[in-house]
Amino acid sequence: MPKLTYLLFRFGFVYGISASCCTSQDFRDVLRPDATRVVGYFGRLVLIMVFLPLATAAQQLPHYTMYMANNYVLNPALAGIEPYVDLKLAARTQWVGINNAPKTAYATINSPLNIRDFPRNRIGIGGKLMVDQTGPIMRSSGELNGAYHLPVHAGYRLSFGVGVGINYHRVDINRLQLVDPRDPIYATTDFSRVTPAVNVGLWYYATDLFIGLAGQNMLESDASLVAAPEGDIAMKTYRHFFATAGYRFKFDDFYLTPSVMLKAVRPLPLAYDVNVKGQFADVCWAGITWRHQDGVAAMVGFFVSSGLNVAYAYDFTNSDLRRHSYGSHEIMLGININNQRGPKCPTYAW
Repeated sequence: MPKLTYLLFRFGFVYGISASCCTSQDFRDVLRPDATRVVGYFGRLVLIMVFLPLATAAQQLPHYTMYMANNYVLNPALAGIEPYVDLKLAARTQWVGINNAPKTAYATINSPLNIRDFPRNRIGIGGKLMVDQTGPIMRSSGELNGAYHLPVHAGYRLSFGVGVGINYHRVDINRLQLVDPRDPIYATTDFSRVTPAVNVGLWYYATDLFIGLAGQNMLESDASLVAAPEGDIAMKTYRHFFATAGYRFKFDDFYLTPSVMLKAVRPLPLAYDVNVKGQFADVCWAGITWRHQDGVAAMVGFFVSSGLNVAYAYDFTNSDLRRHSYGSHEIMLGININNQRGPKCPTYAW
């Protein structure tokens, strides 16, 4: 594509998005009161996500509030950490009340390779499927994981995990009002891209302690939906790193678990969460998360049986978005297969 045509397409495309998608309750009015500007926030968001390098974690990877209830979604080293097949189904609706806000759904499953002889088992296997939709932008991924659990000393293990899969990026042109719909570029260009994905992780754990480190998007693949001319900047997926640690204090039938999560992706400053989770026996749990310069989230979960658990989280927005958003909701359903005789709550992944 000639340089001039490419640039006209790039900015004409975004202009069309901003004209059609930035309604009175959309991103432009929420974050920029001056709605008369030509390119609103959502248009610039699409420009960044589709045609320029992605700069923030929220724009490249989905956000999860209840990772405390499923650290495996971030770290492949947890595959096979419990003595049963662990299936999790979750859905998240972010910034309720704002049009085209992110919506995410995922499913994870993992299991030890040898459930019958779990104390001697060293290998865990699993997989993950995810779909994330923000307006006309859709990202989905599929991943297979493997982990090796190495005994370190009495009661403590160190696991190494690797996940390999693909990411699928797509922009739905039919959901946009384009400046010139007759431009043949819209009919001849496939606004989708498939890229490889590699994630890695470490997890040091016991029944009362965990320390983890995970890296995602390790290949930093080029996810540009349109081939950029020589000298232009391609849309690269940046590496994301997560470090977490927590300790579980036991008071008879009550467990208190403070933990922290550090998140790093260049060129952003380091972000972190501070979490506290309390659990009563094998009945229920509740927790709260304070997210640096972002907000607070509250969550609650119930162990219905040894094979079924449910959880819910609500995010209180602590930014200008709170004027138009009713917060964010996240639900999770957990199914523990072959755990009929085991405890209702997890032994290690708590």
